[in-house]
Amino acid sequence: MNSEEENLKRIFFLECDELLASAEQSVESLRNDSAPEEAINALFRSVHSIKGGAGAFGMDRLAKFAHAFESFMDLVRKARAELNETSLDLLFDGVDVLRLLVEESQHGTPAPLVRYEAALIGLRRAAGLDDEPEAEGAAEPPPSFEPMAEAPAAAPTRQYKIRFAPGPRMLTAGVDPLRILRAVKALGTAEVEVDVSRIPDLAGFDPAACTLSWAVTLDTSAPRSELDDICEMIDDLAKVEIEAPAEPEPQPPAAGKTVTVPSVPARSPAPKQPPAAAPPASPAASTQTRREKPMATVRVDVPKLERLGNMVGELIITQAFLARQAAGLDTDEHRNLFRALDEMSQHIRDLADAATSIRAQPLKVVFSRFGALVRDLEKATSKRIRLEVHGDSTEIDKTVVERLSEPLTHMIRNSIDHGIESTEARLAAGKDPVGHLRLSAEQRGSQVVIELSDDGAGVNRERVLKKAIERGLVAPTATLSDEEIDGLIFLPGFSTVESVTSISGRGVGMDAVRETITEMGGQVGLASKPGRGTTFSLYLPLSLAILDAMVTVVARQYYLIPIGAIVESLRPAPSSIVQMDPQSRMLAWRGSMIRILSLAKEFSIAGAVEDPTQCILVVVRPAGSEMLALQVDDLIGQEPVVVKSLEKNYRKVPGLSGATILGDGRPALILDPPTLGSALARRRKHETQALTAAS
Repeated sequence: MNSEEENLKRIFFLECDELLASAEQSVESLRNDSAPEEAINALFRSVHSIKGGAGAFGMDRLAKFAHAFESFMDLVRKARAELNETSLDLLFDGVDVLRLLVEESQHGTPAPLVRYEAALIGLRRAAGLDDEPEAEGAAEPPPSFEPMAEAPAAAPTRQYKIRFAPGPRMLTAGVDPLRILRAVKALGTAEVEVDVSRIPDLAGFDPAACTLSWAVTLDTSAPRSELDDICEMIDDLAKVEIEAPAEPEPQPPAAGKTVTVPSVPARSPAPKQPPAAAPPASPAASTQTRREKPMATVRVDVPKLERLGNMVGELIITQAFLARQAAGLDTDEHRNLFRALDEMSQHIRDLADAATSIRAQPLKVVFSRFGALVRDLEKATSKRIRLEVHGDSTEIDKTVVERLSEPLTHMIRNSIDHGIESTEARLAAGKDPVGHLRLSAEQRGSQVVIELSDDGAGVNRERVLKKAIERGLVAPTATLSDEEIDGLIFLPGFSTVESVTSISGRGVGMDAVRETITEMGGQVGLASKPGRGTTFSLYLPLSLAILDAMVTVVARQYYLIPIGAIVESLRPAPSSIVQMDPQSRMLAWRGSMIRILSLAKEFSIAGAVEDPTQCILVVVRPAGSEMLALQVDDLIGQEPVVVKSLEKNYRKVPGLSGATILGDGRPALILDPPTLGSALARRRKHETQALTAAS
């Protein structure tokens, strides 16, 4: 295989990731009856595009399966097949198998044969493709899918006249015009004429430009959308004109020609609106305009984006260095210099935002996969669940998107298995028998907040505390707040399930969620009301590379606190400091008592100011734990910094999320408020246990 074909294959698999994500979202939309026509058309286009690429590269199993999938979707589009629970299960399974077949073609990992054959037989029979050979090794069709009544009647043949003239960038973009012509010819019977009038003489010949053009007369029974899909692939690389006959008047389907997948009484499909009558075609408008051009995109290798991010980071460090050097100059005497520095600072900030947005990906890539997960968990738990997704267009750093799938999967499994009650229990409690699960995302300042809410029974705190005491995680005489009890479910190995099932019971899940989110510089929050449900909140940074932080000083050492975690900073009055014991102080703040954490003691720093009334207290609110007052010697100010991983370059240090270099060239450590809060909570627990044992 030559390098050009290998590159085209790589691009095809990248497109498959996007197409599969779109397909999963479309099926979930159909399940929720939201914009069914749009979702049907989007699903059809995704499967059709995968089929076209698979056929071009000789991926026979993938192309065969996509063809059966596309044929069934074509019947759905034409209202010749009914959407019900059985057919939706067929679509969910079809998308899952499509993903397995794409991975098989890309990595050589064989898709499970039984699952492939069952889904293929179900789609072929639902599409009325009984004339095709059976899948290899298959015996009987799955019992869920009965044979269809009769195959649909063939669509009438129509004739299109197509003029195709490649542009100057078509060959350099790696697109072969012959592939486009073959794709058009595959739709029916075609007569092709080549126009050589644009070929220049030898002196003006450019081998990188295609100067040929073609006129194609195509007779096809395929829908116009298939021809448009082919043309869309080269919309910005070629000039394509299509002359089509006037649309015939819609005819009702002949009796006995409707294909229906057996319906399930528990669900009735939403009534379809009759299509609006098409206006009469005028002779002047014989050349139909295609759909609006999609947004032009460029595929860039991730290492190039990493290099761009590193260069922007170095610029930020240099800009901070210049600002520090200029701080000692007279502003009136060097007015132009300060104006230039201000403009440069703004430009670098804009550049950093642009670099961050280039790396950003919509959360739709992750959220679209959970419809199938919820459907599988419905079957495993015999519960009825409706998943609502909001804000999936919210964008976040690509690295974060890639690592979000596992923690969100654990959260959804936990909500369905532990949170949402059985149908009988919900009816007895006067609730809707269908449990509601809401997955949402939104940007708040420099963070993205992802919330998973259910309307289940909420956290049974009495049971959680009892289990924690049984396992020795909490002293029997300990008094814990509701927030502290909720935090117990994130401890490694903790589970309230009596017996291990295929879903839960091994104590692996929520601790992995907190660990993964913390490693990404995020925080996990939990709020629950008995009988009304539970909400998990993930607070994630927009970017893992650049961070807005408050620079603080502790004994001439710099520590950075993320701006998003800071609530307030203050110099406390003596009356607001409460000495609990020789090792512990509290801050009376706005009607609450907040424990003071001295960074000098936490990190064993000598020479720091010990009296909190002579220091600055920075109140932070780590998600999932109580507020803290971090004691520092002084504040320097807010500064954008480039985050460097401590774990990759040194080792993992509790309480620290990374390091950076400040404008004066000095290194600084970045604090991690959630792990500081967890460390303080563990210390309090040990102190309580020690006092209890002593008494």
